[in-house]
Amino acid sequence: MSKPVRIEVVLEFLGVEPQDLVRLRREGLFESDWLEPEVAEELRVAVALMRDLGVNAAGVEVALRLRRRLLTLEGRTGSSLRRILSELPPP
Repeated sequence: MSKPVRIEVVLEFLGVEPQDLVRLRREGLFESDWLEPEVAEELRVAVALMRDLGVNAAGVEVALRLRRRLLTLEGRTGSSLRRILSELPPP
């Protein structure tokens, strides 16, 4: 597992303006100054939604929640598929 990274480093890498972080924090989306890699990826997605698609903070929150659910379901599906395949006889 990767180490947490300071949010300022991620923001600089993404080219995010400080006011964008203020908006995201006001909405309660990113509160910590240190981000786990998964959360840093969510921040990247949030910034892209806001900057490139014009999604507001409430829309970003919904999109991130749906993304988390989708990733969870993909993980469960993959686990189930691996289990089923392991139970099949070899060809």
